[in-house]
Amino acid sequence: MTTQNEKTTAALLHLSAFAKYLIPFAGIVVPLIIWQTKKHQSQYVDENGKSVVNFHLSILAYSIVIAIVVGIFFIGSIVNYIEIENAGGDVIPIDLITVGIIGASVLGIWTIAEFVLVILGTVRANEGTVYKYPLTINFIK
Repeated sequence: MTTQNEKTTAALLHLSAFAKYLIPFAGIVVPLIIWQTKKHQSQYVDENGKSVVNFHLSILAYSIVIAIVVGIFFIGSIVNYIEIENAGGDVIPIDLITVGIIGASVLGIWTIAEFVLVILGTVRANEGTVYKYPLTINFIK
């Protein structure tokens, strides 16, 4: 049986990921510190801690890949725009605008999905369930 103290600690592990909005990388560091200090006291907290840290490491990895892909398209669009401009063409940079809109949309959807999943994980942890985040790479077994 999971105690209320364990549930609260696990819920705080999930919520602590929002620290990234105050300090860069705190969304990984704060849950990691809490998990490392509390994992020996409870199997439930240990499992939730692994889940939270793996999820946010996965988010970081996916974000890097997305940034690289969008960056490549963005740079390609800028190069294309400069070539047309240097050739004397008067053009509206539709591809540059499109890449910007797609990049902003992906970032917005990504942020909303992460926010919703963290809240869901917090609620499930407080109910006594270990929440397994979707599309998570298990860096920590």
